[in-house]
Amino acid sequence: MKNDVMSLQEEIPVLQHFIEQAEFHRDEQSLDVLRKYWNGHIGSLLPLTQTMSEGVFEQIIHYMGSGDEASKIVLRQKYQALWEIFLRENTSGMVGLLLAKEIVLSYMLLELSTAKLVRFFSYAGGKEARLMESLQTRYLKSLKMFQKLNGKLPSVAVNLTQINVET
Repeated sequence: MKNDVMSLQEEIPVLQHFIEQAEFHRDEQSLDVLRKYWNGHIGSLLPLTQTMSEGVFEQIIHYMGSGDEASKIVLRQKYQALWEIFLRENTSGMVGLLLAKEIVLSYMLLELSTAKLVRFFSYAGGKEARLMESLQTRYLKSLKMFQKLNGKLPSVAVNLTQINVET
């Protein structure tokens, strides 16, 4: 894992350089160089980001389930169902997959923050309200972008214990 992080730290400046060159020149040659680099290194970049995001999801589920294994199983099933719904509706490739992951993650964070806010409402202040507002904005922006890319959003009814797909 440490070697993966080191190689990623070495690749980011190179990737950033190619992106900046493609944006600056906006010609086919710069885009081809960026595409070749991206295609040659995507295999090393994706597993690391996948591992990191899985850790984040597991940590949030652990906090939401309060360490109870039965609750964590139900939460995993709930978010897995939500993830699968967005995967079925995705028609925009890799960007759509990343947006689906962002939607699920921002929904989880919003739900976790709501639970914490309800639990500690008497101690909540303006800082917590701004946090909730920013989490809601993040979630809504992700949904809007997914809709823009795919033409529609899946019909989803979210309950406290399960997610039902509406037809």
